[in-house]
Formats: sequence, structure tokens, C-alpha cells
Amino acid sequence: MPSTTNALLFARASLAVIFIWFGAMGFTPVGEAIAGSWISGHAFLSGLEDQAASAARALGIYQIVMAVLIGAPLPLGSFRRIGFVLLGIFAGLAVTALVTNPVWLAAEGGFPAIGSGQGILKYIAILGLALWAGSFDNSRIFSNRTSKTRAISLPVMWCGLFIVLVWIGLMKFTAAEAAGIAPLIASSPLFSWMQAFIPERVISGLIGVIELFTALALLGYWFNPRLFRIGLLMSIITFVLTLSFLVTYPGAWDADLGGFPALSRSGHFLLKDLALLAVCFAFITETRVRRYR
Repeated sequence: MPSTTNALLFARASLAVIFIWFGAMGFTPVGEAIAGSWISGHAFLSGLEDQAASAARALGIYQIVMAVLIGAPLPLGSFRRIGFVLLGIFAGLAVTALVTNPVWLAAEGGFPAIGSGQGILKYIAILGLALWAGSFDNSRIFSNRTSKTRAISLPVMWCGLFIVLVWIGLMKFTAAEAAGIAPLIASSPLFSWMQAFIPERVISGLIGVIELFTALALLGYWFNPRLFRIGLLMSIITFVLTLSFLVTYPGAWDADLGGFPALSRSGHFLLKDLALLAVCFAFITETRVRRYR
């Protein structure tokens, strides 16, 4: 089991890797296209489509600065706290896209069938992770000290994990989601053999059942630490398998930019699970020092 020290270092490293990578992509056509799609569909910013390239670059600079402050071995904890504040602001604003942009699947009847908003859901857990990791001050950065910020971070991180697993798990029972994950399944040596024996919709449904069982186990956070730890273990397996698609799925990389390390839209979505993995490790350390009622 990871120590608090290692969980905190993994959280900082994960967030730094994710947002330096995302920030760098802001200077590419992929980043411009992503920024343009969100701006054009935004309820209040749709008139600024012509500024998509500038917005992508500005956002890229913001993410890189934020990630460097979080991940760099700086001597002063105040710099890290600034980075976590910037991340909290970024994650909080990202979540608002659920109500300002068309993130629902019209083919499945709209809300609550979620499409492009699946990646946005992950920012809830990322917001909680920023609160948790940012609650450690410089003088006792690897301590088990409890603070108000840290206490708030735990239910936020839990909600982030639970909502992602339940919502995306339920989506696995739809035709659109089954078709969407089929290429990932086909590219993975861990899953591709299933397609010779099991229909596409059934494979997707089985994955959905596992994700829903994982979410149910996470409910143990509120009343049963042992059940919660089982949920965390299942979550870790889920996120590690999802991250494996970055290796096996060619569509995770933008072919027009030469492939790796240029992330595609799918690659952006998959890489965020590194932060969710860090959330699981943070919770594992917390279960050793806290009692759950």
C-alpha cells in the first residue's frame, strides 16, 4: 500500500504530466480544434469561434504554468499552492461545461445520455485531488495532518469517482457507447479475443456491470471501510486497463501530427484516468488514518 508521501508524489507527478501534455497540445491543430468545438457550442462564447487558436494557446500556457508549479521540486510550498489553486479554478470552470455546452447524445434521447461530457465528468475528481494534494503545507508536506481543505477534498474526490463510474457505466448499455468502445476493445490483446465469441453490445454491457459494481463498492466510504477498499481496488484495475489503451489503441494519437506523442481527442480522454488513479491512491492512504462512520 502506498504511503502518504508516495501518494502525494504520485498525485503531483500525474497532474503535472497530464497538464503539461494538454498544454503542449494547445499549440497544435488538435488543441485548436478542441478549443474551437467547445467555444462554438458554448452558450455564452459561441461568437468567439474565430479566436479558437488564440484561446487554445492561452489555455496551453495556463496549463503548463499550473503543471510546473504543481510538479516541480520547488523549495517553497507557496508556489505549489498557487499551482493547485490554478488547477482548482480550471477544474471548476471545466465542470460548468456540462450546463453550457451540448454534451448530450441526441441519438440516445439527450440528457442523461452523455457524449463529449464524459471527459468533463472526470474534472470533479481532479478538483478533489487538487484540494487534497494542495492541503499539505511546505513545513509538513508529507504529514498526516488533517485540515479543513483536506476534509472537504475527500467527499469531492469520492463524488468524482462515483459519478464517473455510475454515469459512464450506465452508458455502456447504449448502442452509441458500445460502438464507441468497440475500436478500443479490438485493439487490446486483453479484450480483443472476446469479440470472436460475444456480441459488441454484450461486451459493452459486461464492462458496464463491472463499473456499476465498482461504484456500489465505493459506497462503503460512508459505512464500511473494507467494502470501500474493495471498490478502490476495482477502480485501480479499471483505470489501469483504461490507461493501457494509450498503448494499444492507435486512435489515441493524432495521425496527422505523426502519432505519439500527439494526443487525439480520445487520448485526452484516456490520459485523465491517470488523475483518477492518483485519487484512488490518495484514498488508500486516508483509510489508514481515518475512521469512516
